[in-house]
Amino acid sequence: MSRAKSPSPAAVERLPILTILRLALPKLGVAYLFTLLLSVFNRVMINELHIAATLIGGLYFAYRIMNIFQVYVGRYSDRRMLFGLRRTPVVAGGLMLAALSLVPLPYLAVAYSQQPNVIYVALMLLCMLGFGFGFAANGDAQNTLIAEMTEGKKNRPAVVATVWLFQIVFIVISGIASSIILQIADTQAGAPPSCTTAECAAIRSRVAVEMMPKFFLASPLVSLVGLLPLIGVERRVRVDETQPVVARLQLDARQAYARIFSNSQARVFFFFVVMAIFALFLQDSILEPFGADVFKLAPRQTAQFQPIMGVGTIVAMMITGALASWKPIPKRTIADFGLLIAAFGFALLTFAAFTLLTPTLYVGVAILGVGMGVFNVGALSMMMDMTVPGEAGSLMGAWGMAQALSNGFAQFAGGMLRDIGIQVTGSAPIAYAVTFVISIVSAFVAINLVARVNVEVFRKMTREEVQMVLAAEA
Repeated sequence: MSRAKSPSPAAVERLPILTILRLALPKLGVAYLFTLLLSVFNRVMINELHIAATLIGGLYFAYRIMNIFQVYVGRYSDRRMLFGLRRTPVVAGGLMLAALSLVPLPYLAVAYSQQPNVIYVALMLLCMLGFGFGFAANGDAQNTLIAEMTEGKKNRPAVVATVWLFQIVFIVISGIASSIILQIADTQAGAPPSCTTAECAAIRSRVAVEMMPKFFLASPLVSLVGLLPLIGVERRVRVDETQPVVARLQLDARQAYARIFSNSQARVFFFFVVMAIFALFLQDSILEPFGADVFKLAPRQTAQFQPIMGVGTIVAMMITGALASWKPIPKRTIADFGLLIAAFGFALLTFAAFTLLTPTLYVGVAILGVGMGVFNVGALSMMMDMTVPGEAGSLMGAWGMAQALSNGFAQFAGGMLRDIGIQVTGSAPIAYAVTFVISIVSAFVAINLVARVNVEVFRKMTREEVQMVLAAEA
């Protein structure tokens, strides 16, 4: 009688490709929402509806503030489950909440532009807070699920690269689709791409405003389609497996954060994430307005920025993920290299601002995407390494909170610097160039910080300590 073949060591040590793809597909909804906010909403609000970039940046910062709850959400998913699942319900519930919260946003923004009122601002803020909480819960739960499923797997860098690769691919697809839809709508309204008159420019602005609510209405359906393949991926957990964690003394958010930051390695890594994300995303809310203010590009043209950046990110993540899985490259080195490439991209954007060379603008956007792609593979792999069993959700929540809050503050600061710079200097190129230079400086500060982080030292020093200080074992 023949024995059943046991799985080969290689199969055990690597996550199957089909499972990786199913983990990646929920990024469809994430990417669509991301594209709506950063390729449609910010451009239309600032340049078509003439709402202050500082206000738009403030709304972005508001939704990022909700990421202070990531540690709480992570701790909740560590201890609670639904039908034996801890991460999947939070991934799905968070993404759907985020998508539904955005539906009223364009209507409120148009109403505010026609009659500025604090009530409209408050309602937009409420939409962004709901979106922010859902987005934070989704991100923390999905990252934790990936971290748990790749624990001890040799292809963890490749898994991280693939999941984020899919997000960037979906961003590219969403950006291209929105650009094509806008171009078709422009042509039908009497403003074909070949028309460069002021009348055609006005038509394009009107079309962009009219199309925005339709884009947002589709977000819940797109998100649901992306979530369906996730069903059945997560292993169901028995009640007794969560009892040791549930039995620990519950900490409030302030205590949890204080005890996380009592560890010096965790504290330095947290601020590395803050500075790196600030450097990379200071341009996030103003890149499309940069194309409009300095280069006089139409909405359908600035909508191409995200796809161009996305292509650079895709290529970089594919190459970096493959190399990191084939040859053991230190993750810190990967993150450093990504920041250096991004700094070069910002330098090209600064040069383009003064020379008005459109090709340099597009090259700078593409290189910035390459830097982000390389950085993503290194930094996200480091985040997953900087966890301990039993509290992965809490620690991933802390790193995710650092990433999200810094991203939000960067978006707010970018809009504020743009408005103040133009008001003080009277020159859009100077205002944008100053912002890009600040990004370059911040990137080098982040490189200096990560040089002080050692994952092995973190795990050796704190495996028992973190278990205690995060949840104060009973």
